[in-house]
Amino acid sequence: MAKAIDFVKQDDNSRKWLNEFRTKPFATPVRLETIEASRYSALLFPDSPGALHDLSSNSELANIIQHFIHEQNFLSLFLEPICAIGSGVGALCSVKDQHKWGFSNYSMTGPSVYELAQTSGFGDIPIILEDFIKDNDATFSATLPNSVHIVVDRHLITGQNEASTLTAVQNLILLVNARQGKNLN
Repeated sequence: MAKAIDFVKQDDNSRKWLNEFRTKPFATPVRLETIEASRYSALLFPDSPGALHDLSSNSELANIIQHFIHEQNFLSLFLEPICAIGSGVGALCSVKDQHKWGFSNYSMTGPSVYELAQTSGFGDIPIILEDFIKDNDATFSATLPNSVHIVVDRHLITGQNEASTLTAVQNLILLVNARQGKNLN
C-alpha cells in the first residue's frame, strides 16, 4: 500500500480541512501500476520537490501519460488535458524513448534554472527541466522567479512555479469542461 500524504505547516483551518479530506476515498494514494488511464478526464502534476527525482523517469507514469498523448492522434480537438506545475513538469520527462520525447514540438514552461538554483537541493537534482525541454525539441519560456506564468499548448498546460498553480488549474478546469461539453459524435 502507498504511503499516506504527510501535511506540514497546519493551522486550525487547514487541520479541519485535512481531517475532512482524509475521510474521502481519494485521500489514500494508489500505486501507479494499478491506474487505468482511460478512466480519467485529465492529469494534474502539482509542484512537488520530489517530482524531479521520482517521476521524471518512472515507466509506469510514462504509460499513463502515453494514453493521453495517444488520444491526441485520434481526437484532434478537445483532447484529455494534462496540467503540470513547477517541478511537477518533471513527470512529463518520463515519456521519452530512445528516439523522441512525447512532448517534442510543444511549448511549455517550468522552473527556470535560476529558480532551481535557489533551492537547497539544487546539487542533487537529477534533471534540469529548462535544459531537458530545450534539448528534446520543445520550446521553453519563463518569466521572473516566483511570478505567475503559464503556457497552454493544445491539451498541455504548464505552470512555471507554485505561484502559477491557481491560474494553471483554472485553465485545466476550463479545458476539461470544454471537452465534456463538446459532442464528439
